[in-house]
Amino acid sequence: MSRHFTQGKLQGQERTEVLQEVQQQVKMAALAAIKPVLTAFLQAEQQAKLGREKGEARRVSSQPREIDWACGHCGCRDAHQFTRDGHYRRTLATGWGLLEGLQVPMLECQRCGHDVVCSFAILDKYERFWYDLDQQVLYGSGLCQSLRELPPTVECHPGE
Repeated sequence: MSRHFTQGKLQGQERTEVLQEVQQQVKMAALAAIKPVLTAFLQAEQQAKLGREKGEARRVSSQPREIDWACGHCGCRDAHQFTRDGHYRRTLATGWGLLEGLQVPMLECQRCGHDVVCSFAILDKYERFWYDLDQQVLYGSGLCQSLRELPPTVECHPGE
């Protein structure tokens, strides 16, 4: 937005238009900043569950590495039997607007070849709204809390 400003305060319709444009740009900037952070968090959680880096060969051993994610077909919970299987894209509604094209990692079971049901800590499978963090921050700000003082329910630790 390119606008020529004059001396004095903006009034009426002109002020409203400027404020709306600023709010729109702030929302777009927030969404652009959130998307890579969410994607990185989802990948970090997947890495923690699997116990190996992306590109690292899976370990097939007699000792299973049980995790809380399971194959939707055979029920296998052994992380050694799971491989990365790309991403699917989804839209997520946030307090800042729609976050479109969020890449959610997928896994495949090597025992049966079917998809693994992944329940991420910060993203429910069929939930399309992500307002809980906004609500906690808003509530905390009403109590004059900083972001560091938010309740432990807001904390996310990949792999737990």
